[in-house]
Amino acid sequence: MFFSDVIKAEPDFSRLSQSVLQGFTCAAKMEAERFQELAKVMKRKNVKLGEDQLSCLVKMVTLHGIPKDLDSYPKDLLLFLSPSDYAATGSCRQYFANLGKANLDVLQRESSQRKQLLLEALACLKIPGTEVNEEDAEILGRLVCDLGGEYIRNSGGNLLKRLSQCDSFLADQEEAIRSVISSGNTAFGPPVTWSAFTLNELSGLIPVFDHSILQKIPKDALTRWLKNFAHDSPLSREQLATIVEELLPTRHKRADGCPPDKQITEMVLNDELMPISYTPEELRACLKNVSLENHLSQILTYAFSVQQLAVLKENLDETYPDGYPESLLPKLGPLVSFISPEDISKWRITSADTLADLLKNQPPDDQASAMIKRYIDLGNALNASALNAIGTKYVCLLNETELNMIDPSSLKLASLNPSACSQLTKDILYAKAKRAFSDQHYLPAYYELIEPYLGGAPGEDLKALSKDNVNMTVHTLKNLRRDSLLSLTPSEVQGLMGIINLRDLKKWQNQSPIREWVQTQKQSELDKLDVGLTGGTQEGYINIVPPKFQSPSSASLGAVAMTLHLLPALLITFLMMS
Repeated sequence: MFFSDVIKAEPDFSRLSQSVLQGFTCAAKMEAERFQELAKVMKRKNVKLGEDQLSCLVKMVTLHGIPKDLDSYPKDLLLFLSPSDYAATGSCRQYFANLGKANLDVLQRESSQRKQLLLEALACLKIPGTEVNEEDAEILGRLVCDLGGEYIRNSGGNLLKRLSQCDSFLADQEEAIRSVISSGNTAFGPPVTWSAFTLNELSGLIPVFDHSILQKIPKDALTRWLKNFAHDSPLSREQLATIVEELLPTRHKRADGCPPDKQITEMVLNDELMPISYTPEELRACLKNVSLENHLSQILTYAFSVQQLAVLKENLDETYPDGYPESLLPKLGPLVSFISPEDISKWRITSADTLADLLKNQPPDDQASAMIKRYIDLGNALNASALNAIGTKYVCLLNETELNMIDPSSLKLASLNPSACSQLTKDILYAKAKRAFSDQHYLPAYYELIEPYLGGAPGEDLKALSKDNVNMTVHTLKNLRRDSLLSLTPSEVQGLMGIINLRDLKKWQNQSPIREWVQTQKQSELDKLDVGLTGGTQEGYINIVPPKFQSPSSASLGAVAMTLHLLPALLITFLMMS
């Protein structure tokens, strides 16, 4: 069942599971009060929604005005409101204190909406210059992650603990963090005095540290941190490997053999700190005659450096010169980045499960494409299991021949979104999706099924869909085929978007392709939408949208010039005859 069907059949939303509630879509149709009830249940069950879901939900919740009990709703909804909307609930400081606990990453890092929230927060807190004290940093919460390098430098160590909770940084932020830490003028002191506990407090910043900082941190502090705290840190295996590199000797002596005290035993293979005990040369020497197959999945979770991983790959190549057995492929993990197309050509990828295990490591596109091609070349079908293994991330790599191999019925059980793919890919997949879901065309769930594929829909299909009140989001609208979008009338766009989402057109009217759509409409028709769109054609004027020409050859330039020369006369003739 789809979400819209579930909520119709369920009078008590609290009985719905978190996973069901996460399937919320704008296609759901209810009274505003029911949406408010639903949103409150989502808060109690800590349901995480995406940007489009939240944007839709906040419109439904505020349909008849801003509720006075906003604190009863998910904090992430505040990302789509303003301090003035919160006035009936509390002050702007309270608004930003709650907003600081929301998932700011719901909004794109450089989005105008996210930038505006930061500006409003700084104004609310009356922060005069670029220095933020600890109290204000506490209120800003995750908004601290968006402060520029100048704020970080001038605030000294006031922001470090908060910044440690950020997922990523821009280049100027990283440079400012390194500058503040290197100065030593913080509550944490200079890196040379740090302990494992200091590293634990700042663990989220470790990926920002460069060699000049890491080399100053006492090695015993780094080692103790790896032993006692790395488990609970937010760092990835690759990020932990940078610490391992600092703990290994900078000059690697050529190993004449495996030192007696470094023999690789069962105990060593089960020790997650194994990487700090072996230089790449020692690892190479000590792996002789050691079978890794039974331990590969485990040891590849360890923080081996790039050089050490290359040694592990060499060991496998020597063990399996004719290609890795299929049973080994799901265990490769970080070694996938060392795999060449020649390696892949030797593999037997005979199941969608194996393909899924390989692609979940998120290899680069060229490697992923080679893996998919090898799977297909061995005669395997692009069924639902294979399509789910390929997923949205890699579906755009499929060529026309491969796309045409897909049976439409496979899309019924696949979860794909080809909106970022080429137009050809979107066209092919839309046609197949339309066939796959044709038996549900007159059911409310049809739009939820077909929506990811609408980037390939022709204009006539969209015109038909506009009669079904599907509540299309502006993000879906702007990703439609350009020719299909331009063929729609204002009333048809209103039918697609519904009253709630239609208001978003105003925000996007100056961005392509919505800008071009606005320019081709009569202003009088746009005015009927009552959302403030401007830029349409005025009565009595002709709005010419220039076609996209290929770069003309020198031989054709004369003809083009003649056409442009005659254009005014042609327009005058047309106006006199009309």
